[in-house]
Amino acid sequence: MKINHKFLILSVFLILFSSSDVLSQKKNRVTQKADRAFDAEMYFEASELYKKGYKKTKNKAIKAEILFKQAECYRFSGKFKKAANFYKKAVKAKYNNSNPIAILRFADMLMMVGNYEKSLEQYKKYAKKVPTDTKAEKGIKSCEFAINWLKNPTRYIIEKMDIVNSKNNDFSPAFGNRDYTKIYFVSSRKGSSNDKIDERTGQFFTDIYSSSLDKKGKWSKPKAEMSPINSDNHEGTLCLNQNGTTMFFTTCQSENKKSLGCEISISQLKGKIWGSLNKLEVKIDSNTTIGHPTISPDESVVIFSAEMNGGYGGKDLWMVTKVARGQWSEPANLGPAVNTDGDEMFPFLHNDGSLYFASNGHVGMGGFDIFKSELDNNGIYVSAINLKSPINSSADDFGMIVERKSERGYFASNRKTWTGTDGVVNKSNGSDNIYQFELPPLVLTLQGVITDTKTGAVVTSANVKLVGDDESALEVTTDNTGSYNFELTPLTTYEIIVTREGYLNNKVTETTVGIDVNTDLIKDINIDPIKKEIILPRIEYDFAKSELRPQSILDLDLLIVTLNENPNITIELNSHTDFRGTSNQNNKLSQERADVCVQYLIQNGISVDRLTANGKGESEPYVLTSEDSKHDQRGGFFTKKIFKEGDVLTESYINKLKKNFKEIAHQYNRRTTFKVLTEDYVPNVAEELKIEQ
Repeated sequence: MKINHKFLILSVFLILFSSSDVLSQKKNRVTQKADRAFDAEMYFEASELYKKGYKKTKNKAIKAEILFKQAECYRFSGKFKKAANFYKKAVKAKYNNSNPIAILRFADMLMMVGNYEKSLEQYKKYAKKVPTDTKAEKGIKSCEFAINWLKNPTRYIIEKMDIVNSKNNDFSPAFGNRDYTKIYFVSSRKGSSNDKIDERTGQFFTDIYSSSLDKKGKWSKPKAEMSPINSDNHEGTLCLNQNGTTMFFTTCQSENKKSLGCEISISQLKGKIWGSLNKLEVKIDSNTTIGHPTISPDESVVIFSAEMNGGYGGKDLWMVTKVARGQWSEPANLGPAVNTDGDEMFPFLHNDGSLYFASNGHVGMGGFDIFKSELDNNGIYVSAINLKSPINSSADDFGMIVERKSERGYFASNRKTWTGTDGVVNKSNGSDNIYQFELPPLVLTLQGVITDTKTGAVVTSANVKLVGDDESALEVTTDNTGSYNFELTPLTTYEIIVTREGYLNNKVTETTVGIDVNTDLIKDINIDPIKKEIILPRIEYDFAKSELRPQSILDLDLLIVTLNENPNITIELNSHTDFRGTSNQNNKLSQERADVCVQYLIQNGISVDRLTANGKGESEPYVLTSEDSKHDQRGGFFTKKIFKEGDVLTESYINKLKKNFKEIAHQYNRRTTFKVLTEDYVPNVAEELKIEQ
């Protein structure tokens, strides 16, 4: 991207004026002429002169300075690979050792060409030499993030628009009408209004072009706009109102090879011809350059880029509000969430109020990256979200425009390669080119298998209902493999409700909130068979006590959920003890344990007439399951199974166990289970109201 910057001669602050004067006097005429061209921002001409000047001098300090300025010319001209090579030579020539700016620039250019690993090394090297400069820390973070973003790209797909691009710079697309069938853009291609080469950039002067979409979905060959839009000077970044009848665009004046600054011009469409230009009257200093306009849908707000007092350094984004016809408010800076000590440019105001812009001051992938900022409730932009790869690259990425109702639009980039929808890596010419992009719909699915909790067998013909917090509702029936599947919506939380005759209902939750990549979610669900005794393994008791342990309450809470999801069942709770103590004592203790559970359920909203509490005492010893048999006795090199599936924990069985395993067996016997008694319970009116609430 060809962006002119005023070069700051750092050596002024680092070298005594007398030494600088002496060095200047030693420069040959060609080098002095190159310096004058450089200071005038004529980088193409300066670059050619520095090549000749380098050959004519033997002074090492001057040679080092020429190498650095040669690199600067290439950087300002967008030739980053050449710039990196000359910065490397300048570092080797020990240019400006007291403030190793060449190392920082070398790191920047390595990043711009996508060599993140070597760039990271140079940023760390610079950080050691200048630990107070935050640019080193930003560069290190940028490299680390970029490496990760390349490995994990977003879902955006991009395609280069060959029909509108040329071998020169083509950038800053703008929507030309409400239905997006026309676009305008800026180009430095041959055939501009001024057929001369701009010696600052080495390319033709930029003009505004347009292209239209025909009924077959093909874009027309670009056509240059006529006067007064295009002139002998540079016409740059633009925007139009919703109807495409008013154009705001950047116009830059120059005279005698010197830039006279830029301003924002406005033109109204009269029939098929653009009318005379009016200047956007903004209250700024007379020598301040502004450009890159974007307007709000109601045309009451204009955001632009400018370097002015009160900013954060470099070019910032500013906002003015219309106060009367042709009159605008004082410029207001968009604040530190958007603006940095770098440059913020190429803004685009979306219809929803969000702002897209390009910045080289935030952590990014190299050069200018595209960011998105959202408004808070107070109308302040509070974020700068990097759009990551593949929208952003190691090169300059900028000028994004987005349609109203879909994540689709255009942007510009001078990247060397790009990956198409077919996954093929394509080469580009390295000039600014226009790309179209689209964010395809997020594909989210849910599938799972319904199984019997007791046997593990798949459950066929079960009804699976999906209810979303977006008020959606879908139902399917499990097939002969017990499987179900649904398509999900992003940013939605769901309840999955499973029902089947002969089983208790079960309900689980799933969410797509926070998922931003195509994902297949898997949720296998177990359902409990009715009239089969269900053991609640965490409802256990201390010896000779009936108080509930904290972990037992968790299982009772799950039972409450089951009862609320199955309002037509009644249950029986059966509590047991181990064989220690007398039969009367154990019968009393087990009844207390059952009553404690029932009381907890009642306190949490379960009707007493749905609950039956039985104390079984020691009369029903526990029967070991396959899970219980996994308790092992381990010692030395040997493993010995203690419990076997199907064993009954009678008094005689337990007495044969070693002491530490006896206590495990006693704990199995001290338990509470429940089973379904009836499935036709009808809640009374008060109970129905409670369930609905």
